[in-house]
Amino acid sequence: MDPFNAGLLSVAIIIVMVVLGVRVAYASGIAGVIGLIWLRGYDPGAGLAGLLAHSEVSHVTLSVLPMFILIGFLAFYAGLTQSAFYAARCWLGTLPGGLAVATVFATAGFAAVSGASTATAAVFSRVAIPEMLKYGYDRSLAAGVVAAGGTLE
Repeated sequence: MDPFNAGLLSVAIIIVMVVLGVRVAYASGIAGVIGLIWLRGYDPGAGLAGLLAHSEVSHVTLSVLPMFILIGFLAFYAGLTQSAFYAARCWLGTLPGGLAVATVFATAGFAAVSGASTATAAVFSRVAIPEMLKYGYDRSLAAGVVAAGGTLE
């Protein structure tokens, strides 16, 4: 089977598995392993499946991610994130959608200081989303604002 048809088959496998209730990450992993085995044979495909997963997550840059999340939660419990959110809300709260704009500015500022957009999204999801829900914002809009603002470093 050529690689294009194997890709189509993998997408079909993923769709079927997701419809059956399998989580997307597991469905993608299983479809990827099946595709590797189908294209390369069992021994090379199974070997590559184990090596690729390890080589992609064993980078030194990923080892600091838990520390950034820890720094974010320490800043949360110290009150730094609430202060940044309050300051942004005071400055930008009068604009239309001011709380969302303030959230974007606060998350962007915190992401620039911490250097980790993942930690920023994790921390501000605990700070900003409850405030936005309290003021009548939609849950999906609040989550989208925090996720988008956290990527602005």
